[in-house]
Amino acid sequence: MEAMEDALIKELNLRIESDQPDLTNLQSIYFGGGTPSLFALRGLRELLSRLLPHAPNCREVTLEANPEDVTPERLHAWLEMGFNRLSIGLQSFDQAQLDWMNRKHSADDAAQAVKLASEAGFKHISADLIYGLPNRKMSFQEELNRFVELPADHLSAYILTVEDRTVFGRRMELGAQSFPDDEDVKAEYQLLCQSMASAGYEHYEVSNWAKPGGRAVHNQHYWTGLPYWGIGPGAHGFDGAKRFANVSNNPKYIKALSVAIDTAGLPRKTEVLTPTDRYNETLMTGLRTARGVSLGDLEKKFGLRPDKTQSTVWSGFLDRGMLSEIDPGVFRIPEPHWVMADSIAAELFEA
Repeated sequence: MEAMEDALIKELNLRIESDQPDLTNLQSIYFGGGTPSLFALRGLRELLSRLLPHAPNCREVTLEANPEDVTPERLHAWLEMGFNRLSIGLQSFDQAQLDWMNRKHSADDAAQAVKLASEAGFKHISADLIYGLPNRKMSFQEELNRFVELPADHLSAYILTVEDRTVFGRRMELGAQSFPDDEDVKAEYQLLCQSMASAGYEHYEVSNWAKPGGRAVHNQHYWTGLPYWGIGPGAHGFDGAKRFANVSNNPKYIKALSVAIDTAGLPRKTEVLTPTDRYNETLMTGLRTARGVSLGDLEKKFGLRPDKTQSTVWSGFLDRGMLSEIDPGVFRIPEPHWVMADSIAAELFEA
């Protein structure tokens, strides 16, 4: 842990010194990936103390936390350091599902963690749930009812995805595990949308809901294509034209930072995005949001617009109500079809 702490601090210092960025417009800092809530308080404090003085206009500092790591002592320490949003990984209130996913926390631990964070003084608390889970013991409506009773102002809800070469993936290949069909998953998503609206949450992105004033600053920056840094093993960054990915192997990352003298020595891969890549990504992320996409803005920035480049597909989506015009020249996917946002966008991509 100490070696990782030293490597993270060194990478941060190297980026500040070598890249010489102007961080005065930095809006958000996010500690996520892995289990940052287990990171030593001293290390977190050191990292923030190196970065915050360079970012006087930072509005949001978020820490991801597992429910079992949330204690009154840690909460007060995190607040004192400057964290003002806590993102708690609930996943489910169905204890059978938590056991199936090998989560360490219980359903009661999850609820208690949110309550403790609110009592400690966190004004913004994000939580996440997973839908499309198999073999439910508790109905999804019961889970949603339990969530809206908590003092959280933000929810991220994700469909369960099963990757190849994982325990769940092997179970599925062997026929030892079944999963809900598409219609059942869509029904849960519609229930999710209805329940969150009834509870006063605004649906502002396919997978995200917030109470008034509770939108996550950090998430919105990804969807609008703003540059960001990624610090640490496996972390990704984007400068507006290129993507960067640090080596994900912890020992290799630590070893590389022990000898690096500038950011050129960091073990990372670089991907240069073409104008078409950027167009497709802008189209996809825009269609995942309530604000939608402006055809005029796309044409001005990229010289492309889907109603012209994919006119037949575009017209078909309009005719079927899968796209709607919310302002002159601005289109979004209506909420009932939002669960299909990525597949809709993919049909409008340029090759």
